[in-house]
Amino acid sequence: MRSAWYRILWGLLFVLIDLKVEMVDILPDMLGYLLIASGLWRLQRLNGYFRLGHLSAWLLLVWSAASLFWFPEVAMDSVHMQSVKNLFILLPAVLLHTALIYSICRGIQAHYTGTESELDRKARFRLHLFMAGQLLLLILYPFMLNLDSGDMMSVIFICSLLVMVTEITVLFLVRSAGGEWIE
Repeated sequence: MRSAWYRILWGLLFVLIDLKVEMVDILPDMLGYLLIASGLWRLQRLNGYFRLGHLSAWLLLVWSAASLFWFPEVAMDSVHMQSVKNLFILLPAVLLHTALIYSICRGIQAHYTGTESELDRKARFRLHLFMAGQLLLLILYPFMLNLDSGDMMSVIFICSLLVMVTEITVLFLVRSAGGEWIE
């Protein structure tokens, strides 16, 4: 089971880091979602949150593959949007990714509740921080359609930075959960 946690860790790392050389992603998101799905598949017997995460990872894998062919002009990792079409194309991926991070954090919280570990408290705090940043971004996206992108860029940058830092802390949370796993 410890390997399942590390698959999730590596998968989240692949999704979080975008290394592109000549428009080719060196660490493809599809591989990251596949690693996350395989890790969560092994953990889904622990609680229903991991089952939700497993489903979200598979849907994100399909979405990531489909986005290469159907709408390659819309980047899933872009900070700003210029049209309503781009907003509606990106929204399902953002919601699925939010469900994925939610299920990982809540799964860890549920599994480690009542143990001597502090992971349940850490998972709850990171989940609240991530959801606050995601909620702010989702609220701000429609306003970006009406305002000049320069006006909103600093606010969007700060919210994006908050979400990115929180996702990095979720990486450390998953690593800690794998390190504390007792076979």
